[in-house]
Amino acid sequence: MLAFTLRRLFFASTLPLAILTLPNAVMSLVSDGESTCYGTTSNGRLEDGVRLSNPRWMSSKVRPYCPLCKLLLRTYVHSDVAAVIHVAYTGVGYDGFVNTDWVYGETGWPWGGSFRPHRTHRNGLSVDFMAPLKDSVRFPTNPFNRFGYDEEFDENGHGTAGRIDFKAMGSHLAILLSAAQEAGGGISRVILAPDLQDNLFAARPDLRGRIRFNTRQAWVRHDDHYHVDFDFPCQPL
Repeated sequence: MLAFTLRRLFFASTLPLAILTLPNAVMSLVSDGESTCYGTTSNGRLEDGVRLSNPRWMSSKVRPYCPLCKLLLRTYVHSDVAAVIHVAYTGVGYDGFVNTDWVYGETGWPWGGSFRPHRTHRNGLSVDFMAPLKDSVRFPTNPFNRFGYDEEFDENGHGTAGRIDFKAMGSHLAILLSAAQEAGGGISRVILAPDLQDNLFAARPDLRGRIRFNTRQAWVRHDDHYHVDFDFPCQPL
């Protein structure tokens, strides 16, 4: 009787996890690892999106903003973007930021399309990265701060979570750009709160003019994360 009860408890506890992981398993089977994007980041779709959390693309030292959201298919990208991100996170490690708490945020659906609450993230080329913090401070990601998206930082990058490491952020962006260009693409735009950009350029002056940043405040401030739109050839929608 005890063994039977334990088996029932085991299956009852693992069933929800199996249901959550099933979509990822199915999407991995139907994708051949080569993605095709259509349209634009604000009006597009994606075929054969790849899971960014796949160990092929993501170092074990880099974590998702929300493990549950990862299982719910919210971290899929174009295969070229995944390859670039893999190279960049390796690069910032070599660049002296091995102890930085690197966290990636939302990206998009495996099939692209509308991705609420975002206005873009529709063709696999948009990725959010949570702001790296100084002194190896762990960026807080939990349900109570909307997995990091409700953190707030002032114009100098100071917040209750810690201080933004603009040098680490700048190094990450520089390596993302170089890796994207080597892959035959680039970065079309980075969205970061305008009042934080002077601090970023002070830490990495070489970024000014190399990457296009927003000049006006976006509908969401983008102080806790920086949004990157990559530039790879897409088919007409």
